[in-house]
Amino acid sequence: MKPFCAGLPRWMALTLALVAFMALPPEALARGPDVCVWKHLFGLSACPACGSTRALAAFFHGHLSQALAYNRNVIVTGPILIGLLASDIISGIKRAWARQIAAKLYPGFFTS
Repeated sequence: MKPFCAGLPRWMALTLALVAFMALPPEALARGPDVCVWKHLFGLSACPACGSTRALAAFFHGHLSQALAYNRNVIVTGPILIGLLASDIISGIKRAWARQIAAKLYPGFFTS
């Protein structure tokens, strides 16, 4: 598996993001400052991603109607995050399993 960012595996970055979304209540994020870079750089009233962080936090807290109110893209982004993490975990398990089988078939080959 290729590193996602500066040597950090993608599964680890996704796990940290999901834990943060589950730990932070969406109400706390809603009270925070508006940090939309696109909105501030280009003077947009709203960008397509505005509210995504709050929406994902609400989604992972099980508040679907609140998540949809923040940003409707959460219908796609929430399941994609879960799917990417599941895919990374499954491929890691398959790789570890294949390594164990290869180590049994070719003893001494993986000792370095």
